Amino acid sequence: MTDAVRILVVDDSPAIRQVLGGILRAAGCEVQTEEGVRPALRRLRHFLPDVILTDFNMPRLNGEVLVRLVRRDQRLADLPIFVVSSEDDTGIQERVQEAGADAWFDKPVDVQGLIRTIRAVVEAPRLTPRRASRPASGRASEAAAAQL
Repeated sequence: MTDAVRILVVDDSPAIRQVLGGILRAAGCEVQTEEGVRPALRRLRHFLPDVILTDFNMPRLNGEVLVRLVRRDQRLADLPIFVVSSEDDTGIQERVQEAGADAWFDKPVDVQGLIRTIRAVVEAPRLTPRRASRPASGRASEAAAAQL
C-alpha cells in the first residue's frame, strides 16, 4: 500500500489482535487495536481509520452493535467496516451486512484476500455518501448506545 492505510482492529482475543495487527503492519498499514465495542468507540474519538475490522462475537456488545453505532455517527458513517468472525450463521451475516458492514471474512482469515479487499476499498473513490442510502438504525442499537 502506497500511503499507510489506517486500520482499527476490534477483537476480544489478544492473540487475534496481535496476529492480525502484525500481518497488517507488515503490509504497510498503521494499526490500532481495541478489545471491544466501548474501547473502540473511545478510540474513534481521536483516531480516524480508513477501515475498521471487527470481530462479531465479543462479550457484552458484539460487532453488529459496533457497525450500527458507527453508521449513526456522521463523522464515521462512511468508514468501511469489515467483520471477521468464525460465526457461520448466514442469517447473522446478512443482518450485519444490512446494518452496514461492507464485508464479512470467515476465520481463519484469508490474509491475502483481506489485504486485497482493504486496498480496493480504500483506493476506490466513494461515488455517494453511505449515510444517504443507509436506513435508520433499529431499537437494538439505540438500546446499546444508551448503555455506553
